[in-house]
Amino acid sequence: MDPGSARNFDSSYYTVVKQHKGLFQSDVALLTNKGAGNIVAELEDLNKFFTEFAQSMKRMGAVEVLTRPARSGRNVGL
Repeated sequence: MDPGSARNFDSSYYTVVKQHKGLFQSDVALLTNKGAGNIVAELEDLNKFFTEFAQSMKRMGAVEVLTRPARSGRNVGL
């Protein structure tokens, strides 16, 4: 959701947010919280952005998918 680099995967979203040009209210809200604002500033750095993204993908890959037994169907309460 970054109009400046719609065809690229990069950290420019965070630059846009810092310039108060985000598309959504939630983008602007990131700057109203000091902790979130610090994260926005940190992830504006392209190297830090890719490092954090890679780490998050590793963590997501480690999440085990919950599955139900095949015969359970759509029983409520599982």
